[in-house]
Amino acid sequence: MEGTVVDLGGGTVAKVWSGRCLADLAVLREFHEEVFQRRPGTSMVAMPRILDLREIEGTPVTIEERLSGEPLWQADGTSPRLTTIHIDSMIEALAALAEIPGDPPLRTLRMLPDEPPFDPNAPFETELAALVTRRAVRFATQLRVALPDVDVLLAQTVEALHRIAPATPTLIHGDLIAANVLTSRAHASAVLDFGFMTTAGDPAFDVAVTASIFDMYGPRAREVESELDRAFLSTFTGDHRRYWIYRAAYALTTACCYGTDLSEGHFAWCIGMLDRPDVRDSLQG
Repeated sequence: MEGTVVDLGGGTVAKVWSGRCLADLAVLREFHEEVFQRRPGTSMVAMPRILDLREIEGTPVTIEERLSGEPLWQADGTSPRLTTIHIDSMIEALAALAEIPGDPPLRTLRMLPDEPPFDPNAPFETELAALVTRRAVRFATQLRVALPDVDVLLAQTVEALHRIAPATPTLIHGDLIAANVLTSRAHASAVLDFGFMTTAGDPAFDVAVTASIFDMYGPRAREVESELDRAFLSTFTGDHRRYWIYRAAYALTTACCYGTDLSEGHFAWCIGMLDRPDVRDSLQG
């Protein structure tokens, strides 16, 4: 979240935002309300809800319900030793998202700060292919420097996305890092910070990306990803190839969000993902 959080007591917090305008936050408020209306009453995983939106001395402030729990894990340059709490909490969070029907009102948030929301009436897979194409074409020069055959990978990714059978859409978080999952008493208690790649679409996208970004930069990142893959595949879907296609799409889409050369960590991570043999093999069918 861009800003600071102040506990107001009585089950509410104030979030003081930086880099966001009232209009954007009004859309976010409506999105959270749509999620609240669709969230099953039996769900044990809470999600944000904006109760009031104000502007104080030119600074946007939201008043929100306080979500209980502690972040599951905070990235610190090391790799976690995954426990059943790590794995089960992420599964609980992903399952809670997948319980929420992906109705058109959940496609109101921008996919990225400079990208529009997905068309509410178009298949997720088609919209994702179009987003991948726009981003790769826009940053083609920078991507080709780091990965000379990126045009081939783009064509293969788009073709693979068009071949995927459309899934029944559910809520996609898009950035479900461990810090965005709160836990209490060894279970997921809340999911935070919607807005980066958040939309309605194939829940397998969230599952695939989550396993990869849980530990993006640690020394055992691939091992952590593999362990989460095994747990997620046994719980959600057995279509492993679908995971790799979505990871390629995520890498092409987000590579240049924070920088455009290999000195920037996210860019380097995305290029590394696109250069992996398992990803390339899946794209080739």
